[in-house]
Amino acid sequence: MVRSRSTPLGYIASSNPQTTREAFADWRVADRSVSIAKSAIQNYLWSFLSPLGPNRKFITSAASPAGIQFVTDLSYDEEMQQNPNQRKTYLARFFAENTGRLPSILLIDTGVEYQDQGVSDLMGCSIIGNRWEGELLYLLKINLSLLVATTSEEDTAVLSSLLLTILGPLSNALNNFIIQERGSKWEVRLPIAALTVGQASSIQVEGDNKSTIWTRSLDFPIDFESFVTLSQDIDNFTTVGVTNRTDKVQPTFMNLTPNQAIALGSPFPIFVQDMQSTYVLRTSDPSIALVSQEPPYILQPRRQGTALLLVIDTRGPVGRGTDDEPVNQKLVMDIPFRVTI
Repeated sequence: MVRSRSTPLGYIASSNPQTTREAFADWRVADRSVSIAKSAIQNYLWSFLSPLGPNRKFITSAASPAGIQFVTDLSYDEEMQQNPNQRKTYLARFFAENTGRLPSILLIDTGVEYQDQGVSDLMGCSIIGNRWEGELLYLLKINLSLLVATTSEEDTAVLSSLLLTILGPLSNALNNFIIQERGSKWEVRLPIAALTVGQASSIQVEGDNKSTIWTRSLDFPIDFESFVTLSQDIDNFTTVGVTNRTDKVQPTFMNLTPNQAIALGSPFPIFVQDMQSTYVLRTSDPSIALVSQEPPYILQPRRQGTALLLVIDTRGPVGRGTDDEPVNQKLVMDIPFRVTI
């Protein structure tokens, strides 16, 4: 790890990978999430479609001979000479991996959506000396489409139904909705709800009026989850962003997670965004910890125990009376924390 002069806010950046192998061996996946998710689905389908796959036995017992003929690990010579009842099926993530080869299954992403985690994306954090280190949850909703293409309408119907069986009843029976890789920092979750299979369509092969390609798509969303690790100097942190927004927005705490452990005797700086000017911080038990009322916010532990950090909206109702009338305060959110030795 090296410090990059161009990295904002004092973050730590890694040196650039020197080879493609080195780049893909790195577990950080924020910019490779779609590719990794498609690879995970590709390997999952391979486990059923390959005669050597660990889940092949479930296909041979559930599918007809017409479905069993589609396999992924035949060479051209084997297909033509040794296995006349099996057909080489190409399983690819990108168009460049499958140029004009049939029958084929092509994985296409039709959209990616980042999933907001609400109060905080933090999975955990710590402050050591003058450095803050944290792990942010990274959750995407990726819409995938499996495009099946063969030279006949019947084969397309059989192969697409086979994929529907793998991702539907077989995944349900085997409880294989979560795909992980040993040593990885990510997971892919298959949908539990019903899948959507599109209508079959045909296109003529250019320059050959007698040849037709039949296609059908199977669409489904998957969840991709990982985390992003950040580390930076506290002195360079944006401690608080105070706004005067009129809409009801919850502040985001960047270094305080539910049940966060805070060391007794060590002031704990609170980094928060979207803290409105009418919001104040309080603790549910001042004997356990106090919190400053003005930024920069500091949580000061006093004794061991558990308490809540409260965000209070001090705005009173419209048209209230004199100043001595009680202010109508509202709890915006609360975060439990623990003071430990």
